[in-house]
Amino acid sequence: MAEGGDPRNNRPIFMKLSQELPGRWKDIGRGLDLTEGEIEAIDLNFPNDVREKCLQVFLTWERKFGKLSLEDVSKSLQRIGRKDLVSLVEHGASAVGEMKTQQDAVKQSTSKTSDNNADAQMNPTIEVDKALPDMYGTCGEHSQMERNKYCNTCDLVTCVECALRDHGKHDVFPVFDIAGKAGEERKTITTQLEQTLCEYGKAERHYGERKKLQKKCRDQALQGMEQRLANMEAQVHKQKQDLMNMVREKEKSDMEEEERIGRLVDDVSSLKSEVQKVKTNPVDDWRNVKSMKRKASEISCDVGNMGEIRADFLFEPVPNNGVFGRLKMSKFIGGVMVMPTQLVHVHDDRLVNGNIVLTCLNPNNPAKEYWRYSAMNSNVWAPVIMSNRPALAGVNHLILGAGCEVFIVKPHQSGPSYDSVDSVLSLTIDGVPPGSWITCIAVRILANEAYSKFAVLTGHSTSIRVYRLSGEVDSVINISGYKLLRDVTFLGYHTDTFACIIRDSDKITLFTAEDASNQCRFLEPPSVGMMPAKIISSGVQWLVLSIRQETNQWNVFTHEISGESQNICYEGTYDDPQDIPVSITHFKGDCFVSLANQRVVKFTC
Repeated sequence: MAEGGDPRNNRPIFMKLSQELPGRWKDIGRGLDLTEGEIEAIDLNFPNDVREKCLQVFLTWERKFGKLSLEDVSKSLQRIGRKDLVSLVEHGASAVGEMKTQQDAVKQSTSKTSDNNADAQMNPTIEVDKALPDMYGTCGEHSQMERNKYCNTCDLVTCVECALRDHGKHDVFPVFDIAGKAGEERKTITTQLEQTLCEYGKAERHYGERKKLQKKCRDQALQGMEQRLANMEAQVHKQKQDLMNMVREKEKSDMEEEERIGRLVDDVSSLKSEVQKVKTNPVDDWRNVKSMKRKASEISCDVGNMGEIRADFLFEPVPNNGVFGRLKMSKFIGGVMVMPTQLVHVHDDRLVNGNIVLTCLNPNNPAKEYWRYSAMNSNVWAPVIMSNRPALAGVNHLILGAGCEVFIVKPHQSGPSYDSVDSVLSLTIDGVPPGSWITCIAVRILANEAYSKFAVLTGHSTSIRVYRLSGEVDSVINISGYKLLRDVTFLGYHTDTFACIIRDSDKITLFTAEDASNQCRFLEPPSVGMMPAKIISSGVQWLVLSIRQETNQWNVFTHEISGESQNICYEGTYDDPQDIPVSITHFKGDCFVSLANQRVVKFTC
C-alpha cells in the first residue's frame, strides 16, 4: 500500500470518501485513533455540513500525525464494513503518483490547476467548471483560505471568511457538494418525469375507459330507442287492428240495421192494408184497431231510434300515447274554468282533422254543451300546451300553444255567460331553438284574480318570456344558471314566483323573477310516492295535483305561496284508466279536476 506525502495530494481521495461516508464520519475518526475531544471539536466547528466533518477527520489526522498512510485508511474502512471503498483508495493512490510526476514537469504557477484536474480524474462525478477556473484555489483577499464555498444566490465561489462576511443570509454550501446536489436534482427531475409519464398513462387509460363507457351508453341508448320504436309500431299496429275490427263490427251492425229497415217497411205496408179492413163485429173491429195502433207505435219508435246520430262511434275509446293512458280518439288536453258554470275542455284532434277543438260545457253536467270552436294547426307533431287558469282583460282569455305558436282565445260574452269565440290572436314565439317547441304556459295570478300577462317556456331554453295579451313581450327572465329548465313539465306563476314541476322529481322547485339564478326553495309532497303532475295558483295558495300510479291514487294538496305549510284537500282513486285526472283548474274558491273520460270532480279548497 502506498503512503501519502503532501496532504494536498491526498485531498481528492478524502473528498471522494467524504461524499461516500458522510454519516459515518465519527466511526472513521475513531478508526483513525482521533480522540473524542478532537471529534467533538470537528462537530462544533462544522455543525451543518456532514461532508465537511468527514473531510476534516482526514485533515486533522494528517495535521496530527504528519505523514498519512493510505493503508490505515483502508483498514479503517474495512472495520466499519465498507470494503467496497478500499479500491477507491488504491485507485486514488496510483493517481496521486502519476499526478506528482506531472507536477515535476510543469511550472510551479500551474500546480493548483494540476491539482484540480487530478481531483476531476479521481472523482468522475465532479467536473471542473470552466467558467470558474480558480474553483479550488485560494482567496485573493484571504491568501491562506481556500475558495471552497459556493454561494448559490450570487453564483459565486468564495472562501469561508468571505462567505460569512458577504453572504451570511445567502444559500451557501461547499463546492464539493455541487456534484451531489446536481445528482439529487437530476434524480428529482427524473422522478418528476416518471410521475408525469405515469399520470399520462393514467389519463390515457381513463380516456380509453371513458370512450368505452360512452360507446356502451350510446349502444344502450340506440337499443332502447329501437325497442321503443318497435313497441310504438306494435301499438300502432294494434290500434289499427282494433279500429278495423270496430269498423267491421259497425258495418255488420249497419247491415243488420238495413235488414231491419226492410222488415219495418214491409210491416208498414202490411199494416196499411190491414187498416183498410173493417170487421163486421164492432167489438172485434175495435180490438183489431187497438192492436194495429200498438204495432204502429212500435214501428214509429223503431224508426225514430234509427234516425238518431250514432255519436258513440266517433268517440269510441282507443289506446293513446298521452301521459295518462287511454283517452278519446282525439287526445284530451285538459280544462279551464271561465265562468261559474262554464268549463272549457281542450282536445287535440289534429291527427284526425287538423284542428284543436274547444268545447264549453257545464262542469256540473258535462253532457250539457254551450258551444264548440275548432282552431286549425298543421303542426301535428308538437304537443298542445294550455294554461289551466284564464288571463283576465275584460273577459277571460284562454291561452293555448302548439309548436312555436301561442293562441290567445277571446270568448264572446252574452249576458252572464260566453256563447262563442269572439277572436283568436296567433302569436309566434321568437327564440325557440330548432327542433324544439313550447313546453309550458302559465298565466300570472295576483291576489285572488288572474292577470293580463302569461309566461312561456320552450324546450332547451335558458329563459322564460313573459307576454302581454296584446302579444308584446313584457320581460325576459334569464335563468342561464338553471340546468333543469329543459326538464320542466309544468309551470305555475304567482306574482313574481315561478313553480316548476321537474320530470321524475317528487319535489316542486320555486324561484323568483328577481333572483332567477338561484334556486329558492322546494314544495314537498304530502306523502311518499306521490308525483306532482299539475300546479296552479288560486291567488292565495298553490294547488298541486299529484298521482301515484303504483297504487292508483291521486290527490290535491295546497301549499302556502311561501311553501311553508301544506294540507290535503281531496283524495281519489281510479281502477279504470278513464278515471285518471288530467288537469286542475280553479274558480272563486272551488277546484275542478277533469278526468280522462271528461268527467269533472268539483270540491272546495
